[in-house]
Amino acid sequence: MSLPLIMAVAQMAMQVGPAAIRGISSLFGGSETAEKIAGMVEQVDDVIGLSSEQKEIALTRKMQTLSPESMVELERIKVEMEKEITRRQELTLNDKQAEQLQTQETIRGGDKAENPYIRITRPLMARQSMWAVMLYCFLMEALHAFGYGVGVDVSVAALLSSPAWAYLGLRTLDGFAPHPKSSGQKTIGALVSLGSNLIKRR
Repeated sequence: MSLPLIMAVAQMAMQVGPAAIRGISSLFGGSETAEKIAGMVEQVDDVIGLSSEQKEIALTRKMQTLSPESMVELERIKVEMEKEITRRQELTLNDKQAEQLQTQETIRGGDKAENPYIRITRPLMARQSMWAVMLYCFLMEALHAFGYGVGVDVSVAALLSSPAWAYLGLRTLDGFAPHPKSSGQKTIGALVSLGSNLIKRR
């Protein structure tokens, strides 16, 4: 049997789970191979203390016991699992987009609020977030230059800057054009744009 195919199916089978595999089986009017794989996934999943990678390896070994005649069905199962994974990714993306839209509607509503306290709260938080991340970055890099610490921790910087990004509605620096993804020029441009936009909102 083709080991690359078995490994690919094992990886996807652990992602979609036995229930989805049995659902795929029903598409073929019942598939003995799909039922066997679903059972194998359940057996592997019941083992405590294994990482996801170890479970995939264990499932791969179990699937190698399938008969050579199962290869054709295995190909069909693989195609259907790819569709299921794509469908789940689309649902997750749609949920994130809906959440982002709701966040922006909330922000816009706050900007138009008649109560001045509510109206200035989010812009103030965004400005404070910007200054906090700038101060953190300059301070940590200065300390690093003098031999203290390891410099800026990206996760901390991202946490400090999150209110500013949320206020401006920026999902990711990758959305900025025309510079290529992950370019230093794009990142600097984004930060400059962030600072200028926040200052203008004062």
